[in-house]
Amino acid sequence: MIAILSIQLKKNTLMKNFLILFPFMLIACSDKQKENMEKTTEKETEIYFTRNIDNNTDDSQSIKNTEITTNNNDWKGSYKISTKANSQYDNNETNVLYSITVESDQKAILSIGAEHVEDYWCEGEYHLIKEDNTLHAKGKCDQDDVDDFYLKNENKKYYIRSKRFTNRDWQELKKE
Repeated sequence: MIAILSIQLKKNTLMKNFLILFPFMLIACSDKQKENMEKTTEKETEIYFTRNIDNNTDDSQSIKNTEITTNNNDWKGSYKISTKANSQYDNNETNVLYSITVESDQKAILSIGAEHVEDYWCEGEYHLIKEDNTLHAKGKCDQDDVDDFYLKNENKKYYIRSKRFTNRDWQELKKE
């Protein structure tokens, strides 16, 4: 709760206004997870209440009411792929295992299995950005897009593409 006291002088008369800010956040969602659940709706409402001390009256005004809707394309879960990539250690072709856990439409965790430590520097949390029908994953190694990866769901199959991989075409992921 935030409280602001405002005192104004008006023609030798002291007029006092007291302003209290109450932010309210209402979240509408189901407690039970359903397989066919496709939408999560979040509503945010901020209401400002003002109190005029001299007149002892309340005035309330709704300032902000926004609704955010995101589509959950059944991405939550774990995925794996074993593929060839160019090693950061010696630039030779090597095998890598990408294990991806999608926690939400905005967040994924990448774990990389590789022979050399230089090949799994970029594992960790990735921010997901929806672009058309794909998810673009950006992580801590984001000086260029070589370590980014892209995910897509087509005909109930999941695919990945990355410039880190030797094969830069869409490759099928195994959902666990």
